[in-house]
Amino acid sequence: MGKKIFRVVQWSSGNVGKASIRGIVQRQDLELVGLIVHDSEKVGKDAGVIAGIEETGILATDQIDDILSKDIDCVHYTPLASFRMGLDPEADKKNILSILRRGINVVTTVGYLFPKAFGDELTKEIEEACVAGGVSLHGTGYNPGWLAELIPLTMSGMSEKINKITVSESSEFSYYPSKEIVMDGMLFGKTMEEYEKEADRYESWLSGLFKEAVYLIAEGIGTEISNVEEDLQIVIADKDLEIAAGIIKEGTICAQRRKWTGYCTNEVLIIQEAIYRAHSDFAKEWDEPVGVNIEVEGSPNMKISFSHDWNDDPLISTAMHGVNAIPKVCNAEPGFKSFLDLPLITSRI
Repeated sequence: MGKKIFRVVQWSSGNVGKASIRGIVQRQDLELVGLIVHDSEKVGKDAGVIAGIEETGILATDQIDDILSKDIDCVHYTPLASFRMGLDPEADKKNILSILRRGINVVTTVGYLFPKAFGDELTKEIEEACVAGGVSLHGTGYNPGWLAELIPLTMSGMSEKINKITVSESSEFSYYPSKEIVMDGMLFGKTMEEYEKEADRYESWLSGLFKEAVYLIAEGIGTEISNVEEDLQIVIADKDLEIAAGIIKEGTICAQRRKWTGYCTNEVLIIQEAIYRAHSDFAKEWDEPVGVNIEVEGSPNMKISFSHDWNDDPLISTAMHGVNAIPKVCNAEPGFKSFLDLPLITSRI
C-alpha cells in the first residue's frame, strides 16, 4: 500500500513557484517541508507569505544540501530553465540528477518531457540516476506539457487511421507583464544582432521542448521518428509600440514563427507550430487563428480549437500540472516517467 502523505520540497518561488506552494499546501496528500530560493531577500521568509497565503511555518532557504538531507519524497523543481536563462546551461540537469541519486523523486517544469528525443546518452544518465536512488523523474508543463501532446494523444484514441497530427499555437504577448520572460527570455524587442548572440541557447532550448512533444506523440501512437525538420521566421517591427513588458522599438524583433515537422517511419506526419507575436498589430498575416488548434487527420478527421483566452492564468496551470502529478510519480516504479507511463493526472478537491 502506497504512502498517504508525500513530503515535498518546492524549488523556486517565482510566479510558477508561488502557485506551486499554494497548490502543495492545498492538497491533503502533500506536505510542504521545504522551500529553496535563490533570492537572498527571500531567505528566512515564510513560504506562505511569499506565496500570498497564510504562514506555513516553512522558511525559505538557499542551503540546498541541508534541505535535501531531510526526509523528502519529492522535489517540485520549477526555476526558469537554466539552458535558456542560467549562467550554467547544464545547471538543471546537474541538479535533477543529483536529487534523483539522493533517492528523491523529481517533478519538473524545465523540460524532460521525453528525454528519448535527445538520444540514448541522456536517457541512460537519467535511468541510471533513477535506479540508483530508487525514484522517478517526470517532466510536465502547459505547452508543451499538456496542450502539445496530451490533447492530440487523447484524440488519437478515437482514430481508426492517422495520417497527420498538427498542433498549432498562435499567441500574442502584449498583455504579459514579465520583462524577464518576454524581452529577456523570448528576445522580443531585441535587434537581430542581439538575437544572434543568444540564438544558439534560445533556439536549442525551445526546439528541444517541441521536439520532445513530437517524439512523445510518436511513441504514444506506436510509431517512430526518422527525422525532424525545423523552420524559423522572424519579423522586425516597423514602428515603436508599448506592451506590458516594455517597448518594442522599430527595427527590433516583434514576431517569431517556428515549425517542427516530424517524419515517421510509416509516413505519418507530426507537426508542432508556435507563432509568437509581441502585439496583435505585428505580423497580422499570421493572425490565423489566435489560440491553439489541434488536428488529427485520418479516419475520422478531428479538430479541437482553444481560443486565445481559454485559460486566464497559464502559470497556475503549469504549476498545478506538476503538483497534481507528484503522488503518481512517487508511487511509480523507478525510472523516467512520461505521460504515457502514469495514470491520468487530476486535481484533488
